[in-house]
Amino acid sequence: MNILLIKLSHSFRQILLFSVLVFAFPLPVESLELDELDHMLTEMEGKRTQNPQFIVDSLKEIDSISEEMSEEQKYRTILLQAHSLAMNGKVEEAIDFLVFHLKVIPSTQFLFYRTRMLGLLANAYSFNNQFSLSLQTLQELLPLLGDIDDIESEVSGYRLAIELFGEVKMKQEALNYANILYDKFDHIASPRHKCFVAFYYAESFSGVYETSSSRWSEIEVLYRNAFESCEVANEKMIMASAALGQAKILINRESFLKAKGLINNALALSSSIPYPLDIAEAYLLLAKIETKNDQPRLGVEWLKKALAIGLTTTDSQLLSKIYKPLAEISEQLGHSDQALKYLKLYQERYSEILGATQSKIIAFETTKLDYLEKERQIRYLNKDRELYTAKAALNESQRSNERMMNTLIVGSLVLLAIFAVVMTMQKRKYKQLAQHDALTGIFNRGTAQNIAENSYIKTASKRGMFSVIMFDLDYFKRINDNFGHGTGDWVLKKVAEVINKASRSDDIFARFGGEEFALFLPGTDEMKANVMAEEYRGLIQSIETRFSGHTFDITASFGVSTSSEDDLSLDPLLHRADIAMYHSKELGRNCVTLYKPEIELSRSGYQKSKMALR
Repeated sequence: MNILLIKLSHSFRQILLFSVLVFAFPLPVESLELDELDHMLTEMEGKRTQNPQFIVDSLKEIDSISEEMSEEQKYRTILLQAHSLAMNGKVEEAIDFLVFHLKVIPSTQFLFYRTRMLGLLANAYSFNNQFSLSLQTLQELLPLLGDIDDIESEVSGYRLAIELFGEVKMKQEALNYANILYDKFDHIASPRHKCFVAFYYAESFSGVYETSSSRWSEIEVLYRNAFESCEVANEKMIMASAALGQAKILINRESFLKAKGLINNALALSSSIPYPLDIAEAYLLLAKIETKNDQPRLGVEWLKKALAIGLTTTDSQLLSKIYKPLAEISEQLGHSDQALKYLKLYQERYSEILGATQSKIIAFETTKLDYLEKERQIRYLNKDRELYTAKAALNESQRSNERMMNTLIVGSLVLLAIFAVVMTMQKRKYKQLAQHDALTGIFNRGTAQNIAENSYIKTASKRGMFSVIMFDLDYFKRINDNFGHGTGDWVLKKVAEVINKASRSDDIFARFGGEEFALFLPGTDEMKANVMAEEYRGLIQSIETRFSGHTFDITASFGVSTSSEDDLSLDPLLHRADIAMYHSKELGRNCVTLYKPEIELSRSGYQKSKMALR
């Protein structure tokens, strides 16, 4: 029997960890008269998923009598402690705790407990993205399943294998393996275990056929059946996941109202646990519905709620699913700088998920685990005549897996290369849009001020001078009114071209909006800045306008300010340059004004400054 591989979502790994924590229980109790401790352990095993805080409190209560426990009671307590750590998000502590106790538990005695501890450890490693260690633990677990009469442990181990090898996207084989598990459904006594098997079968079936509209009805029925099985077991987390799976199919069918009902039900179930990843998944689906309904702003609101959860959990899979639609909607709404930010974050998270190293480890370890499983099956045959045939098949499978591994690695590298090229091109596009003025091609206000602020801090730290020139084109509205906005655009581009050529390489030149421009001049005193402003005024006045199709004059009013010891940032310099510029307007335009404190005493000069501090 081949080990089958399926690509499952990270939230599915979370559910698998949760389910195997449950599969580690209930533990068999000797049919002897139980004392008070046995009663308490049994009660804790029954409430371990519904009331995690009860388990924490109870473990503290029984800690004082740990030395008096029997061996079986100790191992029951160990499993409860590890389960409690994992349920409370302390996965690393749970791993260290299990590794320590697996070293001291006898390998032959208490085999039942050893298999449960190994299953829990393998899942903890998987949840923590330590796939190589998880595979090694699973290699130790699988041979033990044939030595114990426990169908629940066998189902748990096989399901764990499905999840671990899901990273290589062999969905059809995973569905075949899920069918084998589903065939055991009627032999499973525990309602919880039936819940999990039904849900995993629905997930595997959906993984293969979710793009085929003719199979959507079957998928919907499977999720509904899984929900009903989990409702019997009162497993709210899996109920929520099953409801969300059904909602996804309804969204594909554009049955949005019914989908919203299921999503709200899933939200209520997840919030009652609480289980943040399913809550975030619900928000993602609500955002998708609003986007399909042409309500992108409502979609953004749901995505930001999901993002708040994603940033708390630092789940790369979840964050990548949030950042991508945020980038797309931001671009749709015209927020290019936000789109660039979200696209970059998406690229970072997606690159983590597609890590080449991790993919190679999983592909390489697949061969080892396939060999181990076939060896277990060969041992069950127990016939020399069939042993030779099985080993031959095993060798062929190993060669096939090696070919598959090589193909997978090459394909992954090609995909990563394509992804990197596309992301680089998009980053350049968004960066250009976000940092530069679309008409003139020079820096926009926000970008220029950020760059200039850093330059100012450097200059000030060396006790250098820093000057600002602001200028506004005179009677620009008349040009637009008399000759049209096309001519006005020609003037703005021509002025930007002339000044940009004349400015120094270290100067920062930007369009502040409308017909207003600014130059930031590091290492420049007020005398030099005044001379430069006069030069630029002359250059603007000498622009030949007949090439625009009309003949008219272009002039500008300039304001100049220079840093002082009291300035802690660029804001005061901009404020003073703005006042000086408007003073030039008052003086008749087409002139340069160097800021002096007495200018600010002028009521008209101060009040007409658009940047006057309030």
